[in-house]
Amino acid sequence: MQNTTMDQYSEKQAQIKRRRAEASAHYPALWSKMIMEWNRPDPEDRVWLTYSANYLFRTSNVRWAIDPVTLNWRIKDAPPVNTPQDLGNLSFVLLTHRHEDHLDLDLLSALGHLPITWVVPDFMLSMVIKAGLRRENIIVPSALQPIELHGIRILPFNGLHWETTPAETRKGVPALGYLIEFNDKRCLFPGDTRTYDALQLPDFEPVDYLFAHLWLGRGCALMDKPSLSEAFCRFCYDLKPRRIILAHLHELGRDADDLWDETHVQKTCSQLQSFASKVPIVPAQMGDSILL
Repeated sequence: MQNTTMDQYSEKQAQIKRRRAEASAHYPALWSKMIMEWNRPDPEDRVWLTYSANYLFRTSNVRWAIDPVTLNWRIKDAPPVNTPQDLGNLSFVLLTHRHEDHLDLDLLSALGHLPITWVVPDFMLSMVIKAGLRRENIIVPSALQPIELHGIRILPFNGLHWETTPAETRKGVPALGYLIEFNDKRCLFPGDTRTYDALQLPDFEPVDYLFAHLWLGRGCALMDKPSLSEAFCRFCYDLKPRRIILAHLHELGRDADDLWDETHVQKTCSQLQSFASKVPIVPAQMGDSILL
């Protein structure tokens, strides 16, 4: 833990423990509110966060999701929710990668019997079938080959969930990102990113919404200046968004030196404004609803 002390670490761990308990106590009511709003017929395009970077969408009254996860998957003491009943209106789900804060195998198992279309990268196919998804309900996407589902255009692309270690080896997992277009809106989901180099992605031209997952370096969350703060901000700026949704906050399955919270949001928003002063930034955390 560079530039930190054991006292800082212990204090932060205690805060996380308290936050886990609070989140668990409030989650059933939070979940019920989200599901009620999401299932309500409404022409507004809107997104809800079921966890730190996990999304339920309603666009043109089509209901879909990216990496849906419930709190009980990450905090086993949290109360379970009734996903087959509550998420029965899902038309399709996009998956990005296999990390536990993005792949809720219990949820997949519970929904596997429902007529939901699942867009699953080939490197995750065996895992999700073992969890209970039916092969006939799965689309395996190819990078840069568009898919259209219920009038929504989806362009998968290879993500940058890799980092180079000091020993010059690569660390990470394969991942897909998605550019999603609906109602003349363009939403870009690079997903969890560890190499902040926009030149390694296709040129998406300006996008209306960038869903940016905050990550400022491994083991850096207790530092005053995390190592990748500037690289993250430049990456966001280089993707030419008209608005930034800042997610991946309070991932409560993480330890103190890898968990991003309000203190990081404040500093990151300030730094992002120095790159793009006219781009609105919307921090989003579990339970939030955002109008698109």
